[in-house]
This record gives sequence, structure tokens and C-alpha cells, in this order.
Amino acid sequence: MSFVIAAKCAPDAGILSNIQKAGIKAVEIFLSKQLLTKRSVLIDVCKDYDFRYAVHAPNDDFSPDALAEFVYGTNAEAVTFHDIFWEDEWLMIIERLKNLQVKLCVENLGSVHDSAKFMRRFGFGRCLDVEHLQIEVAGVNEAEFVNAMREATHIHLTGYSFGTRNWHTHIYQNYEHGIYMLDLIKKSGYNGLVVSEAGCSFQTFADFQKLSRFYEEWLIKNGGCD
Repeated sequence: MSFVIAAKCAPDAGILSNIQKAGIKAVEIFLSKQLLTKRSVLIDVCKDYDFRYAVHAPNDDFSPDALAEFVYGTNAEAVTFHDIFWEDEWLMIIERLKNLQVKLCVENLGSVHDSAKFMRRFGFGRCLDVEHLQIEVAGVNEAEFVNAMREATHIHLTGYSFGTRNWHTHIYQNYEHGIYMLDLIKKSGYNGLVVSEAGCSFQTFADFQKLSRFYEEWLIKNGGCD
């Protein structure tokens, strides 16, 4: 397969250790203003683990220099932003990160088209949050999601399907729907990380182990990985 399942968490040694023991190979690190003040220590924490890393930029701060330092220190392959910055701030972000081998992505929040202006204006990629897309369309025509998946640079996926209470749960927690979504991602030809964007209460070793097994079983049914 051309995509890899990733977990998501803060840069916490205990959680990262559990992810590694569960056999998951990639992690999206969630950052905040407070966490970035401790970035040197947290970079060292992340370096203790041989993960493919992505980063979710803080939603409560604008600190492009600190963010660039964290991205460089973890060798992150993608950075996801929410649309919370002004034009000059986006330009500063691009300037600080331009020499790093990292994909810059804007996440869809209210509409899948939210990212389009950044893709056109700055050449950013789209972080496709499938949960947000499901809410936007009220679960209608999910088979058409494959078109948005083809345009994605980074993907967030959960156990949510419209009408359920599985908000920010792991993919495996809505088993049949999770399989269906992975099948759509495969059909799209997407190549990158698929982040199981589960909340803190689902960031236990048992949860990560179930996620890893779910993905491994799906891989076996789909001919293994590249």
C-alpha cells in the first residue's frame, strides 16, 4: 500500500512508547503554545523513536521560528494548519519553513473547499479531515470522497460516521465504516499518512494495539504493503 496509518498525540514519551510497542510506524504530533516553549526537550523525546512524523501546528499561537525548529528537529514530512492566520503571517510561515523538506497543508473545517484558496495562493496541500467532510455533507455520497482523497496531501480519519457518537475515536472503533474508508483511500491512489485522530481518552496502549491490528488485517486482505 502507498499509505501508512499514523497515531496522533502530544509529544509525550509515555504515549510515544506505547505507540511504538503497538507496532505503529508513524505519528502526528499535536503542538500548542505551551508545548513549543519546551521544544528542545520535546524534540529530544521524539528523536528517541524511529517514527515517520507529521506535525499539527498550534491553534493558539503564531510562532513560526519555534515551529520551524520543531519541524526540523523531528524531520516531519507534513505540517497541518487551521485557517487562523492573516496574510502576512502565512507569508512568514512560508519563509521560515521554505528550506525544509516538509509539506504544508491546510485542514478543511467547515467546507472541503476551505483549503482551496491556500492551494491556489500559496501552493499548499490539503489536509483532508474526513470527519469534517462527513459532517459537511451529512453522510451523503461518501463514495464521492475518493475525489477529495485524490487531491489530499495528508489525511485525518476517525471512527466517526454521520449520526454516530464516534467523534474523534480510532478508525477501528467503527469497524465496517473504517474498512470502507480505507478502501476508498486505496482506490484514490493517495500516498501519505492516514492519521487515526482519536482523543486523549483513546490514547492507551490497548487502543493503539487494536489500531495496529486493524490496519495489519486490512493490509493482509489487500495484498500487503510496498
